[in-house]
Amino acid sequence: MRADIQTLRAVAVVLVLLWHAGVPGLRGGYVGVDVFLVVSGFLMTQILLTEVQERGRLDLPRFYLRRARRLLPAAAVTVVGVALITVALLPLTRWREVAGDIVASAFYVVNWRLAARSVDYLAADAPPSPLQHFWSLAVEEQFYLVWPVLLALVVVLPGRGRGTASRVALLAGVLGALSLAWSAWLSQVDPGRAYFVTTTRVWELALGAVLAALWPWWVARAPGSRVALALVGAGLGAVLASALLLDEATAFPGTAALLPTLGTVAVLLGGPFVSGAPRAALAWSPAQRTGDISYSLYLWHWPLLVAAGALTGATEPTWAVGLLVVALSFPVAWLSYRFVEEPFRGRIPRTTVRVTTRRLFRWAGGYALGCVVCAAAVVASVTVLGPGGPLSRAVAVEPSPDRAGDDVYTPFYDGCELLPGAEHATRCVDGDTEGTTRVVLVGDSHAVMWMPALAAAGAERGWRVELLAHTGCPAAEVIPMTGDRPKWICRAWLEEVTAAVAEDPPDVVLTAQVPVPRLWIDEQVVPSAEVGGPMAAGIERAWEELGAGGSAVATIMPTPRFEVDVPECVAEHPIEVEACGRDAAQALAPVSGPVEQALAQDPEVVPVDLTGQLCPQGWCPAVDDGVLVWTDSNHLSRTRSLQLAGPLGEALAAVAGTRR
Repeated sequence: MRADIQTLRAVAVVLVLLWHAGVPGLRGGYVGVDVFLVVSGFLMTQILLTEVQERGRLDLPRFYLRRARRLLPAAAVTVVGVALITVALLPLTRWREVAGDIVASAFYVVNWRLAARSVDYLAADAPPSPLQHFWSLAVEEQFYLVWPVLLALVVVLPGRGRGTASRVALLAGVLGALSLAWSAWLSQVDPGRAYFVTTTRVWELALGAVLAALWPWWVARAPGSRVALALVGAGLGAVLASALLLDEATAFPGTAALLPTLGTVAVLLGGPFVSGAPRAALAWSPAQRTGDISYSLYLWHWPLLVAAGALTGATEPTWAVGLLVVALSFPVAWLSYRFVEEPFRGRIPRTTVRVTTRRLFRWAGGYALGCVVCAAAVVASVTVLGPGGPLSRAVAVEPSPDRAGDDVYTPFYDGCELLPGAEHATRCVDGDTEGTTRVVLVGDSHAVMWMPALAAAGAERGWRVELLAHTGCPAAEVIPMTGDRPKWICRAWLEEVTAAVAEDPPDVVLTAQVPVPRLWIDEQVVPSAEVGGPMAAGIERAWEELGAGGSAVATIMPTPRFEVDVPECVAEHPIEVEACGRDAAQALAPVSGPVEQALAQDPEVVPVDLTGQLCPQGWCPAVDDGVLVWTDSNHLSRTRSLQLAGPLGEALAAVAGTRR
């Protein structure tokens, strides 16, 4: 038990808590997780190497049993709490997703599930899971599963003994260098995935492992108190500076994570060797107690913040509410530490490998089974309490609100063939694949949502339908902003699409897109209030290039945008679903302007307007004749899209007979 490590834990968890609470000025508080990873890599490797030194071998089942007793009880209680919070407070539409997160958390793979969700455009605006913070625990446990096995192999190599530590340092260094290089690259090209996947974080754990392997060498050279104080001061300064200087726009982890991780290493190097007042400061009682409960504090603060958001009706509660929840997290964490963590601590008697392995499987199996039962209970609650359940008098809706996220055009998400000579653009073929008339649909996710209707119309009318779409990239010569970053891939994608269309012109090019709120023009961000004109010009330029080969060009007019997530609203108002609709003029106002401006400049482009079918008599319903129209606040459900195959086919029939 080192006072400096307990203080590091306290600093790390407080940074994460304040960041999640939304406290101004700490937009980089997420670096607290990186501090934990380095410390974990250091401690676990030191424990393993100590056992090798004392016993000449590793008792892996005993090591894993210690980890299970240390981590699983508190995690299991948290999962039960999350299940209760989900059923009691969260919209029914989120229950199945949370159940899936519970199962993924049971097997410590939730970080990969979140990584996949981070690149799903239709899930980009979804509220965060109450188990989202389990991603870092999953990264650690995956490392703990593999790293001891690698160390055991190092131990049994010929010539073991004095060379074991250096071999471990070399192995950790090589793995860490490869992981850091991968992390630096992926953080630039795919930041959403890079944040969660294990491979971009291994180097942080490996950094701690290298330090643990070299620790005897460092101790033998025992730095003076002044050097130690300088290391601790610089290290804590680096961690705090990274929390203040980094933000959501930082390509992370990547090389940016070197600042907090190397700062952590500096504290670990100097901590044991400081003396006098600095030593007393590192042993400050409140920091030590916070370090003690840091694991339970990390487990409980996030579900409580999610619960607060559900109670207040705010996706992101104010930082004042966030701080109140953080304060409440401390007594909850202490109860978890005192009555859940502590009873299972203590030394584990040495026994046979067989007995230890049997105990380990009981612990791990019990935890996994308990989580699966919790997930099953959450899913079962959908049937009992949800729309259509025996306790509900809800209007029958197809698809049900909790299944809305699955009611999309599947082939696009299952993957399609890459265009010849392209790196970013894919082609999905549907309709009558042998048809002589070709209709190519180009655009973003608002093009994808029309594919069920267009494919059905194509199958009926003998059209070969091709989809050339990229989520988040409109059919417009513009560079959208994604968060705080320009989405450069949209330009490359559109260039590949226009080149393919020019090389083999179809009969009709049909576009569909939603205007993006912010653009990147001339090395600066164009805000939403000024984006209309540039967006219209970009759409017009794209139409000209797509029709340059002689294809007729048509565009589907923008569809309504709601102020709420429609399936959630329907789930909350299952008897009066009319409350979830919206006035057509209000729903179209945020999206229609740029396309109308572009049409005024290019009269040859044919508008395809299905607003009358979606918003009859000036009202856009959430449910139309028992069909859930929207999968979120602005995307058509596959079921409703299919119903519009007839009107869409009729509108395009005349266009298909003409070419520029």
